[in-house]
Amino acid sequence: MKKPTILDVADTAGVAVGTVSRYLNDQRIRKDNRTRIEQAIADLGYRANTLARAMKTERTNTVGYLVPKFDEFNSGILTQLVRSLRARGYSIVTFHHSDEADAINEALESASSRRIDAIILSGTHEVTEKVQELLTGEQPVIIFNNDVPGVETDKVLVNDEAAAQDAVSRMIDFGHTRIGVVTGDLNGSTGQNRLQGYKKAHEQAGLSVDEELVYVGNWGQLDGYTAMDRFLGMENPPSAVFFSNYLMTIGGLDCLSSNGKQVGKDIDLVTFDDPDMFRLIPPGITAIEQPIEQIARHLTEIVLSRLDGTAPDHPRNIRVNCALKLRGSLGVARKASGKTHEDS
Repeated sequence: MKKPTILDVADTAGVAVGTVSRYLNDQRIRKDNRTRIEQAIADLGYRANTLARAMKTERTNTVGYLVPKFDEFNSGILTQLVRSLRARGYSIVTFHHSDEADAINEALESASSRRIDAIILSGTHEVTEKVQELLTGEQPVIIFNNDVPGVETDKVLVNDEAAAQDAVSRMIDFGHTRIGVVTGDLNGSTGQNRLQGYKKAHEQAGLSVDEELVYVGNWGQLDGYTAMDRFLGMENPPSAVFFSNYLMTIGGLDCLSSNGKQVGKDIDLVTFDDPDMFRLIPPGITAIEQPIEQIARHLTEIVLSRLDGTAPDHPRNIRVNCALKLRGSLGVARKASGKTHEDS
C-alpha cells in the first residue's frame, strides 16, 4: 500500500500544502487548520520525513517588497526597511509592478516560488484572489499604502481621506471657494480616499464641488502639467489647486512657470507628499508630510512578529496620521486675509 504523503494530508484536510508544512515545523497556523490537519494525519497514518521536511521548509531570510514605482515615498520606505530588517538578518527582494494587475500577480507568484519568507505589498483590488491564495498557504502578506479590499491580512495604511480633508479645509478657511483638485488613478484606495477628502471638506463648508475642477490623472508629472494648463485656460479658473502627490505637483509648477505665473501670488497650491525640494522652492510649498519612518517601523514589527510566531491570531489594521506643513504657497489667501503662517 502506498504511503500517504504531505499532499494527501493537505487534500484530506482541505488546506494548502504550505499550511501542512508549517504545522509539521511547529509554526503558527490557524486553530481550525491545525485541528483538520491533525485529524487527517490520524486518519491516514501519515509519518513525516524529517530530513525532507527540513530541506523544504528552510527559511530564506528574505522579504519581498512589491510596489508600483520607486518614487520618493516608496524609496523612503525601502530605505528604512533595509536598515531595520538587515539588523535582524533579513535581506529584501524588490519587485516593480506599475500598478498593473498582471505584473502584480507575476511578482506575487515569483515571490512565492522563491520561498520568500514574507511579502510587503502596495497593490490593487484586482489582485485580491492571488493575495488570498497566498494567505491560505500561511505566507505572511502585509499590505501598505494602497489597500487590497476584501483581504483579511495585516495592513499599514495612511489616513489619506482625513489628511486631504484637513488640507482642503485649511484652503477654504483661507478664503478659497473655487479649488481645483488633481488626483491619481481612482482604481486604487489612495486616489479614491484623497479625492473623497477633498469632497468632504467642501461638504463640511457647505460648498458644492464643481466637477469641472476635478482632474483624474495617473500620478505622473505630465498629469499635473496638463491639469494646471486646463485650469489656467478656464474662463473662471480656480484660485487654488490641491495635488494628490508630489510628482503631479512638479508638473503643475512647471506649467505655472511656463505661463509666467507664480505660486503664492497668482494661485495657491497645496500638495500631498513633502519631499525636501518643496521647502526650497520659493515661496515654499504647503504639503502633507507622510510619516515614512513610522510606517516602516510598523511594517518591520509586523513582519518580524509573523515570522517568529509572536503575532496575534487576528490581522492588524494600523492607520497612521499625516502632518500639514504650512508654507508660502498659500500666499494669495494670506495676503487677502492679512494672516501670516510659518512652516509648522
